[in-house]
Amino acid sequence: MQAVILAAGKGTRLRPLTHKIPKTLILVAGKPILEHTLSALPKRIKEVVLVVGYKGDHVKKHFGNVFEGKSITYVHQVKPNGTADALLTARPFLKNTPFLLLGGDDLYNADDLELCTQKCPSVLVAHSVSPEQFGVCIIKNGRLHGIIEKPENPPSNLINTGAYVLDYDIFDIPAPVLPNGELNLAEQVGKYVQKKNVYVHEARFWHPINNHEELKHAENALKKALGTRR
Repeated sequence: MQAVILAAGKGTRLRPLTHKIPKTLILVAGKPILEHTLSALPKRIKEVVLVVGYKGDHVKKHFGNVFEGKSITYVHQVKPNGTADALLTARPFLKNTPFLLLGGDDLYNADDLELCTQKCPSVLVAHSVSPEQFGVCIIKNGRLHGIIEKPENPPSNLINTGAYVLDYDIFDIPAPVLPNGELNLAEQVGKYVQKKNVYVHEARFWHPINNHEELKHAENALKKALGTRR
């Protein structure tokens, strides 16, 4: 099974940390964010397609072409035109089989990702105290019925974590265009439910890292989680 990891963002809200390195190489509990993600991948993942952009050469230099026995193919997203566009960049390197799709600047739990890969298509969701800042998931009878991007009045506090198991049919669904012109993957997956049943799994551990406050929170949460395992 392949994994696609989207790691092309500039991380402007994490400056000055991202002046010299990409966001995915920022250290959390002593390791780069992306290293935590790669280490959490299920054993069934044998190949990783890594979509890079801003300072992508730093990522390639750090991880090389193989990491923990998994081969890595680097794909450069020339213009940051949204998450759906980043997935399109990876398309030529994907087989016509289910694949795991992750954000490269989030912390995931290995058990959550393993559970996700057992069913296709599926989405990993999480509870949030501020769902209006994310893609809100509409769920009925354990299935996804849609994703609304940053609604003013969220119908739920369950949000999209950016972790999916998809198959090649996702490319048959046109990606919605956001007001800023970017192609939105979350809403594309939301429309995918018109074609297939999308299973839902609730995350036990997930932390996005988009700004300094989230970085601090993720650092504390990860240290706490690591401490309980000892």
